[in-house]
Amino acid sequence: MPVTVHRSPVADMAPLTLYRILWMRVAVFVVEQEAAYPEIDGRDIEPGAELFWAADGDDVLATLRVLREPANTRIGRVATAPEARGRGIAADLMRAAIELLDAEAPGIPILLDAQAHLASWYGRFGFVVSGAPFAEDGIPHVPMRRTHLATERLVLREWTRSDDDRAFLFDMYRRPEVRQYLGNGRVMADPVEVDGLLDRWQGLGEGILGVRAVETAGGERVGSVLLKRIPWSKTVAGGRDEEIEIGWHLHPDAWRHGYATESAGAVLSLAHRHGIDRVIA
Repeated sequence: MPVTVHRSPVADMAPLTLYRILWMRVAVFVVEQEAAYPEIDGRDIEPGAELFWAADGDDVLATLRVLREPANTRIGRVATAPEARGRGIAADLMRAAIELLDAEAPGIPILLDAQAHLASWYGRFGFVVSGAPFAEDGIPHVPMRRTHLATERLVLREWTRSDDDRAFLFDMYRRPEVRQYLGNGRVMADPVEVDGLLDRWQGLGEGILGVRAVETAGGERVGSVLLKRIPWSKTVAGGRDEEIEIGWHLHPDAWRHGYATESAGAVLSLAHRHGIDRVIA
């Protein structure tokens, strides 16, 4: 039989299907990985939670869980039965979940905690490492994040550590005409500086805040758009809330096409939809 993909809240699932999903999750995460932890953790029945699964007849081959949290969505509990591995079934489930969440909540981050050895696999779907590594039940993990916001001509996404993204950023920030109004105006002189920049940007990701790559619908990189906090200096803070700043840095080859207006407008609309009423530039 052909493999079929399904999704449902727990309350609406057939009991035998739910049993098979939970049985497989325990077999993978508790027995196979030798981690004694509360696999059935109560989150499957939270408001907005859904299970995705791939089935061949009555047999559950792979599964994942989607959670809808206040400032983001989250994918977790990604598991494939041993006999079904290597067939791309989990990848099909990931694509189905991401497509749903991108359509339902454009621009809202999708988060996940990846086992460290699987970070590159999740990277295939646009996830990037977004924080320090940690151990969970003795297994190394990394937090990961994915954002996607489309306009008429552009796609706004996370910057990655790929060779192409790093080469573009170095080429953009080595140019005096780009750097002249940024900080002290110093241009990048060594491609290794890009890693430090990406490290700093990683720390700015918080809910819808962060630094996004801007590329055309055809995949041509044009620059960055920023929505981030500006902390007050200690001498003027006085208990005031931090300001939210918008900014954009475009490669000179992309100037005078309206890309800054289009990408900044999309980010401003996203901010206003999610309760940020004041943005400065």
